[in-house]
Amino acid sequence: MVTMPSEKDFANPEIGKVLEKYMQGNANITCEDRARVMRLVENLTLGTAAVGYRTESMHGAGSPQAQRIMIARQGNLEQKKNLAKKIAGIKEEKK
Repeated sequence: MVTMPSEKDFANPEIGKVLEKYMQGNANITCEDRARVMRLVENLTLGTAAVGYRTESMHGAGSPQAQRIMIARQGNLEQKKNLAKKIAGIKEEKK
């Protein structure tokens, strides 16, 4: 994601369409929204919004799999996905 083309690259009339063609994933999600999510992940994990410690350091004990199970049980992932879309500026899914 750190080497992903910039928003300026996607807007470029010469290379923008080529980038969209090769960066497209799921047909129901626009290339722009996909890039927005990747930039959000980049900022949360590597950029200015990144925490100075890993999640594992807060877990305290047990296996990484136990941590994944508890996150899945208590994480309310749908709510977090919706919040991430809001933060990234994704309006709604493409139909």
